[in-house]
Amino acid sequence: MAAQNGSGHGGSPAAMTLTFAPEFVEAIAERVADLLDKRTTPGTQSPWLDVEQAADYLAADKQRIYDLTHAGTLQPARDGRRLLFRREWLDDYLEGRA
Repeated sequence: MAAQNGSGHGGSPAAMTLTFAPEFVEAIAERVADLLDKRTTPGTQSPWLDVEQAADYLAADKQRIYDLTHAGTLQPARDGRRLLFRREWLDDYLEGRA
């Protein structure tokens, strides 16, 4: 990695250019691809989300999930008293299809 500082004129901040070795860039790209593959590979995640996971998926509080369920906006599956949601159902809600 090499850094170069440009000289600023008239009090302007100096520009900086970073140069990385192609091997370093490739290593980063491979690591990112591995991480994304682990997150999105079918069969590695359950299709079911509990209330906390559904709230994380929607970037909302758990109470919001309970409120939407109580209002009938979200229709959960139930495992005893536990509420379960599929990602597709949450996507449908977000896109106005629920």
